[in-house]
Amino acid sequence: MSFVREFIKKAWESWSTRIGIVFLAILIILSILVVLTYPMDFGTRVWSNPSYWADNPRLAPPIWASFFTMAKTPTHTALKLNQPTNMLEEEDLTLMEYSVEINYGYDDYPSFLHVLIKNVTFYSTRPPRIEVWIGRPDSLIVRLTSFTIRGPSPTEEPPYRRYVESPYRIILTEDSSSILNLIYSLNEKYDSNITLDEVSTIGSERLFFGCPSKLGGRGFSILRGPYRLYARVYVYDGLGSVGEVDFILGGKTYGLLGTDMIGRDLMMGLLYGFPASLMIGFLASVLVTSIGTFLGVLSGYIGGRTDTVIQRSSDVVLNMPLLPILIFFTFIFREFGMRFLLIILVLTAFSWPGLTIIIRPMVMQIKTSQFIEAAISCGASRRWIMRRHILPNLAPFIIAQSIFLVPSAILAEAALSFLGLGDPTLPTWGQILEQGFRSGAIYLGYWWWVIPPGTLIVFTAITFLLITIGLEPILNPKLKSVI
Repeated sequence: MSFVREFIKKAWESWSTRIGIVFLAILIILSILVVLTYPMDFGTRVWSNPSYWADNPRLAPPIWASFFTMAKTPTHTALKLNQPTNMLEEEDLTLMEYSVEINYGYDDYPSFLHVLIKNVTFYSTRPPRIEVWIGRPDSLIVRLTSFTIRGPSPTEEPPYRRYVESPYRIILTEDSSSILNLIYSLNEKYDSNITLDEVSTIGSERLFFGCPSKLGGRGFSILRGPYRLYARVYVYDGLGSVGEVDFILGGKTYGLLGTDMIGRDLMMGLLYGFPASLMIGFLASVLVTSIGTFLGVLSGYIGGRTDTVIQRSSDVVLNMPLLPILIFFTFIFREFGMRFLLIILVLTAFSWPGLTIIIRPMVMQIKTSQFIEAAISCGASRRWIMRRHILPNLAPFIIAQSIFLVPSAILAEAALSFLGLGDPTLPTWGQILEQGFRSGAIYLGYWWWVIPPGTLIVFTAITFLLITIGLEPILNPKLKSVI
């Protein structure tokens, strides 16, 4: 262990090693936080579930991107109410009103307007009725839509519960009754002649947050000021409740790293990539280092036929191209799932020969040392000598090689994911990068979908490269005068 302590002490003297270790600590801390806070089935239940992201804007750039423009871009706003803001009770009817005010002062229209109704409970055989209203700054108050919750079946007993597992979502900017009611109210107030056929050209969001100009209803201007949204729930026989009512205003920007084409928060996916990428890198590195070291020590110390078999096998495997083999095996076995484990196994199976070939001559040199001959004369076994004398002398070199193998495994996984052969249930950086390229993000200007995952891959590779650079003079003393 004294060799290892001396090695770590010398390594810490290099500035590149210090920077690399700081970067590595950041990677590890973020990975631990993600493992502790993210659900175990994040990839399948959250990331690959489009309904989870239904209330996010699609292809929205990060919030900070609007700082570089003169326009005030709408931000994503979600207002959640657990209790009614107003309540009116009569003998056999209860009105619960949920209302919020949005002071709209942006220079652009929002992406959408959603209302979510969650966990409705009632006792009467007559189901509750829900109405959605909007109050605009121009004093126009419009009942957008109304509907009745599905009533109880003959075999169902009270209390009756609806929308417990998933909410009832009203996409107001796509709801035909809401659009028709707005058209009627706007035409009446502004003496315009907007028709339903023109909505696809005009944009439904302009009906909600704009007012028609005097151009036959085809020109719109943004109507700034306070808007009030209402959700009125009529419960009969006086018994009933609503768990939550959400009003969601879709912005043109979202989060720290924006969203992709189905509204997924790229920040969440990229954070999940930290433990996924490091796990692939460290597992592959440990397995390759263990196998390569074991066979190298065995070949160099025992010699004879054992040495010949190991070295010829190493030569054969070493001359096989790694990336085509990875592509071949992941393509053949992609239907079996857990592709990241397959990637680790293939990397291990075809990466050990290089380390074995390098370690063999080092072992042969240590084998001729006087302390080895003294141990043999004292009756020490081969296993004891290899474990107590040879491995400690090789420890600094093995540690350096294991560190160097980590980014190789991460880059191999990123390359396979970029080619569409990664594990689709794991949002790794290569997977996100591949989805961005496949969707034409780089050609359509969705830079936030391409640059962050690429930057993280490069950052991780540089982290281990800096550590390796710092270890180079220790492993090769001839470089001390150069570096």
